[in-house]
Amino acid sequence: MTSQRKKIASKSKKLKQKSRLPLKEDARIKILLWCARHCCFCGKPCKTNIEIHHIDQNPSNTNIDNLIPLCFDCHGELTQYDIKHPKGSKYRIPEIKSRREQIYSKHTRQYLRPVNIKISKFMHHLTDRNGTPVLASRKLGDTSCTVQSLSNDIPLKIRLKIVPYQDDKPLKVRLGDLYSGTALWNLNPSQFVFGHFPLPIKKDSKPFQYRVEVFWSIIDILQREHHMLPFSFVWNDPKGDWWYDPRVLKRQDNLGRALSNHKTT
Repeated sequence: MTSQRKKIASKSKKLKQKSRLPLKEDARIKILLWCARHCCFCGKPCKTNIEIHHIDQNPSNTNIDNLIPLCFDCHGELTQYDIKHPKGSKYRIPEIKSRREQIYSKHTRQYLRPVNIKISKFMHHLTDRNGTPVLASRKLGDTSCTVQSLSNDIPLKIRLKIVPYQDDKPLKVRLGDLYSGTALWNLNPSQFVFGHFPLPIKKDSKPFQYRVEVFWSIIDILQREHHMLPFSFVWNDPKGDWWYDPRVLKRQDNLGRALSNHKTT
C-alpha cells in the first residue's frame, strides 16, 4: 500500500470511529430481552458472549431496527463477505432482519395474550337494574368498537388502524388517534374498553354495503410489537348488525405499513 493510500485509509478509519454513536441503554435492554440473549442469526444461547451488530454496518445508525444481537461467530460471518470477490451468496439486509424477527418472536410469544375486537351498531356496556345486558342501537354511523383482554394475568397494549369502505371503495373519514394507529390502547387483565368512531353511513345508500378492515398489533410487556393478521367487519343489512369476515380486500405485504409505520422504540 502506497503512502497516500495509507493516509486515506487512516483518515477513513478515524472518521468511522468518530461517527460511532453509543447505543441508547433502553434500546440495548429491549433487544437483549427480546432475544433472551440468544444469537439472532444462529439462535444459540450466548449469555455474556453476545455483541450488538449494526445491520447496515453504519455505526452512527443506532435505530433499533438497524441492530441485531449476535454471537461472536455470526458477527464475524456477517461482516467478512468481500464484494470485490463475490463467492457464495451474501447475507442481504432483508434476510438478516427476517431471521432476527424469527428469534425475537420465538422468545417473546410467551408474553402474547388473546384479545377480542368487535365492531357493532349496538352499545354493549348498558345494563338494566338487575345488571342484565341491554342492547341499544347507536345513532346511524356511530360505530361501536369493543376491545377486551381475555387474559387474567398480565397487561398489554394494542394498536388499531381502522380502514373503512363503502361498496369496496375507500371512505373518506377522519378517525381519532385510537383508530388510526397513532395512539396505543392500554389493556389491563380482563379489561373491557367500549369505544366508538364515526362513519358517514346513510340508511338509503345504494348499495348498502359497508366494510371496516382492522389492522392491529399487540405490544407485549417487553415492549415488542407483534403484527397480527387483519380481518374485517361487514354491514350489508340496515336491520342487522356488522358481521365478522376473516378477509381483507387488499393484501398487505407489510402490516407495519398498514399501521402507518408506527413502531415502539
